[in-house]
Amino acid sequence: MPTNYEKLHALSKQISLMNAIHFLLDWDQETYMPKEAIELRSQQTEIMASLVHKQRTSKAFIKALSSLIDLNTGEVADSNLSMPQMAALREWRRDHLHNIKLPNSFVKQFAKTTSAACHVWQTAKEHNDFKAFAPYLDKVVSLNRKKADLLGFTDHPYDALLDLYEPEMKTSFLTPLFSQLKLSLTQLIKEISVKPAFPDEFLYRHCPRHKQLDFAHKILHKMGFHSSTSRLDTSAHPFCTGLQPNDTRMTTRIHPENIMSNIGAVLHEGGHGLYNMNLPMQHYGSPLGEQVSLGIDESQSRFWETLIGQSKPLWRYFFPLLQAELPEQFGNVSLDDFYHAINIVKPGFIRIDADEVTYNLHIIIRFEIEKGLIEGSLKVKELPDIWNSKMREYLGISPEFDGQGCLQDIHWSLGAIGYFPTYTLGNLYAVQFFEAFQKAHPKWEEQVAHGSLDFIRDWLKENIHQYGRQFTPPELCQRVTGKALSQDPYVNYLTKKYRELYR
Repeated sequence: MPTNYEKLHALSKQISLMNAIHFLLDWDQETYMPKEAIELRSQQTEIMASLVHKQRTSKAFIKALSSLIDLNTGEVADSNLSMPQMAALREWRRDHLHNIKLPNSFVKQFAKTTSAACHVWQTAKEHNDFKAFAPYLDKVVSLNRKKADLLGFTDHPYDALLDLYEPEMKTSFLTPLFSQLKLSLTQLIKEISVKPAFPDEFLYRHCPRHKQLDFAHKILHKMGFHSSTSRLDTSAHPFCTGLQPNDTRMTTRIHPENIMSNIGAVLHEGGHGLYNMNLPMQHYGSPLGEQVSLGIDESQSRFWETLIGQSKPLWRYFFPLLQAELPEQFGNVSLDDFYHAINIVKPGFIRIDADEVTYNLHIIIRFEIEKGLIEGSLKVKELPDIWNSKMREYLGISPEFDGQGCLQDIHWSLGAIGYFPTYTLGNLYAVQFFEAFQKAHPKWEEQVAHGSLDFIRDWLKENIHQYGRQFTPPELCQRVTGKALSQDPYVNYLTKKYRELYR
């Protein structure tokens, strides 16, 4: 006879299976869905979001959960459970307290609105037409304000949204952190800006789409992906959807004249994908089979995209393969020139193509805008002007059109306000994890230069992936690195790397 814990896990697994169908609808909308199908897809998305929410708040689920943990106090009723099981109950309760605060009618409205907004965003971005998207973004912002009110907050409404992506994160923590980081980064950018630029024109030579995709698959194969459990497609904005450990969907974006945009996206989404792939299958459907937070999840993508992907050892192995694949474009380029070119620090308009030093300034701009939208100090119609003003102030450049400005990201159309700060938190976590990884593998550069990446994947699985949500983000950071999250390791890493590069 199944235990109470097993009964709860079974109910939760059914919800995860239904949610995976919802994710699959989203994935299809971004990849293969015909444009004219959007009205039907919005209705389908609305129905699935409603069904999932009803199951999460059903009497059967609440009864199963409350038999194991006091929903008011968080006290576990069964002392015979293991520590991981008790942690799972803590997270189930946390999710439940969120879910019961959101009426099903609101969940349906939110899903339908964001599905339509996402579709309009794609067209608006293509035509640089912010006015077409603005009414939809207005609705999304309004719904997020309502969501913050429904969830509840103590200090700032933005806290309620942050907490959905990075548990217990506060605006009061991020504001001074980002302020200090902004100072450190702008100072480093000033030092670099007076140095001679590295040649990089060879990065923008035409590379056929099929060649780029072939090379992307080579990278993913080395990282540990196989066609039997994953796939790579293209979309307007690269993303990764993990339906379960044996089904990882990744996308990239192909620019014929910018192959590194594709390579960076593949490494980034591959990092997300490995996290999904290495979650324990036996815990699928429970918090122990889920990523601990968006910040930790992002640390995995940035770990692979920048710390490994922009390292010289990786390209000692992959650059000769790239030259063989594209001899006309890279045959006469040296490894040193290529390494310098992919690490150029140069303020740009597009966040996902930004270098390591300027990247977080893009996030800080979005954080400040989101905070203003939610607290009401900024109106949607003011967004293009505010965006361009902040770009000039922080990066010294101003977008010529909205497609390279405030329309470039998909997140707001998806309703994901409060998400962007996790990108910078992910960078900070990534460097602290990388320091611990280097101590465990002092000869990692030699291994990577010979094309070995399995040991990196195994270390991340052993120290991070296998635990799911057993530990909170601060607990996991302390466990892996021996210290709390700080900007200092990240700033030290950037300063050391780029002062050496730019001499």
